[in-house]
Amino acid sequence: MQWIVYFHGIFGERVLPILIVLAAIWFTVTWKAPAPDTPRTLAARIFPQLVTLQFSLGLAYWLYGIIALGQAGRYLSFPFILHPLLGLLAVLLAHWAVTNRPERNAITRTFARLGRWSVVAMMGLLLVAVLVSTMIAYAV
Repeated sequence: MQWIVYFHGIFGERVLPILIVLAAIWFTVTWKAPAPDTPRTLAARIFPQLVTLQFSLGLAYWLYGIIALGQAGRYLSFPFILHPLLGLLAVLLAHWAVTNRPERNAITRTFARLGRWSVVAMMGLLLVAVLVSTMIAYAV
């Protein structure tokens, strides 16, 4: 279980924020008006999966801490419960940022009005979610 904590920590606090900034730049530079019938680029398929992997590792350790370690009080207490919730928000934002079907929900429709800058705005929110989640994990 220690390797999950190690990988989750390193990837979440060091790699993911840099990856978000680089992805925001890449997706903004290569932005085209979304067409529902065109497939997503390789970067648009891989990036949300990396965020999902990070969330899955954290969720596995969080559940392990509650069930196997018996530390439900710690993992379900107020500031720390925000950590997995912000992780879930980060996964949703990562998938929404690279969608080529903005009509799917109200959030992607709202951001689609920004055109090229929709990805920057969505990635900015994603970066804030990741950084705040990291701060919460260190505070507890």
